[in-house]
Amino acid sequence: MEKNEKAAAAAGENTGVRTDPKLKKGLGFWDLMGIGVGQIIGSGIMALTGICIALTGAGTPLAFLVSAVLVICPDLVLAVLGSAVPATGGMYTYVRDYIGPKTGIYYLALLVAGQLVLAMFGITFAEYFVGLVPGANKTLVAFIVLTVCFVTNLLGVDWAAKLQNVLVIVLVAAMALFIIFGLPKVNWDVFKGGIKTLMPNGFINFMTGASLLTFATGGAEFLSELGGEMKNPGRDLPKAMIASTAAVAVIYAFIGIVAVGVLPIDEVAGQSLVKVSNAIFPKPLAVFFIIGGGMFAVASTLNATFTWCTKGLLIAAEEGWLPKPFAAVSKRGTPWVLLTIFYVIGAIPILTGMDIETVSRLGNGVSLIYVLFPIFTGYLIYKKSPQAMAASQFKIGKKPLYVLTTIGLVGYIIAAILNFSDIENAWQAMLIFSAVVIVYAWLRERTLKKRAARKD
Repeated sequence: MEKNEKAAAAAGENTGVRTDPKLKKGLGFWDLMGIGVGQIIGSGIMALTGICIALTGAGTPLAFLVSAVLVICPDLVLAVLGSAVPATGGMYTYVRDYIGPKTGIYYLALLVAGQLVLAMFGITFAEYFVGLVPGANKTLVAFIVLTVCFVTNLLGVDWAAKLQNVLVIVLVAAMALFIIFGLPKVNWDVFKGGIKTLMPNGFINFMTGASLLTFATGGAEFLSELGGEMKNPGRDLPKAMIASTAAVAVIYAFIGIVAVGVLPIDEVAGQSLVKVSNAIFPKPLAVFFIIGGGMFAVASTLNATFTWCTKGLLIAAEEGWLPKPFAAVSKRGTPWVLLTIFYVIGAIPILTGMDIETVSRLGNGVSLIYVLFPIFTGYLIYKKSPQAMAASQFKIGKKPLYVLTTIGLVGYIIAAILNFSDIENAWQAMLIFSAVVIVYAWLRERTLKKRAARKD
């Protein structure tokens, strides 16, 4: 082990942050890039581009870039944490050790609730499939793609990474073709006119669009969950988080140019990219875009989510905050019990026909809230892990890190408020859910203290 990695490991032990020796350390930079790009490129680009066009018209490409800035600021904070103190279940362990264990459990509860979006990914995939194969059973298709990604992750993180790389290669090719075929057909006059053109409905609506697009450009932050399975997290994690976000943001900006520049804006506002794809592609390539761009984008996000979402819960179960069986890991090194729980969470809305729009918006809003906690630890790491910060391969000064942390918190709070704005009783439900989790955490802590006292 390199000298700086030893120092970081020592500092991690001082705060309780650690990796799990049962998990295989097989992920390199390009594996992380595949997972990161796959986590970012998903249903967001297909579903939110039209919504953003309705809000800010020709300003949509710029809104994608602004959303990436809003995302990269907190990503940089998490990259600092992941490089200095790499850990399995990274975001949970940072919340637990730098803020407190009960807050860590609250974070995990929000994370679990937020994975209702697994159903959204499956159903969105099915909607594109049914568009190509009319009459297909949408519920069955959604359940099958959810099951395929679940089984792939049961086989091990290396198998999941291989599937992810294939999906990402195809979907990036589809996006590239959309740009290549679309740019020559763009009416560039659409973008003339300065601020009035880029923000036709005002600055607030432009920022609303950019905030909504954080769901499309976000996702790389969850790479920090895989710290214990990386070959060289100090070097590869920050590079992969920043590079994957920046690369996808540029792709999205060009897609935004084509989306608003080929057809009249009033024809594409609020619509998916399918209409534009039919206008720029010959029929075979339009089908390829729907499959490789639409269906593969959603499948890659679904697969990547299964890859990272169990890590924090695995650590919490081993520590006793959850029942011990939750910590079970298969011979292939996969947390099969927790993967099954998330599989069930994703399957229930699919099989019961729940209102997927409400489920999706709630899931996305909750996701924006739970990320606030690990971002907040950017204020604390210099104080609590000075040795790890000194040895880290990824350097950001204390004051710049505080600025990035503040920007990240404010941006995500605004995005969460906007996401919940039209959902009736959303905040009331959050308060009830929070109260239940807080009571559970308090009772569980008492149980753990009694067990520790009996051992002494």
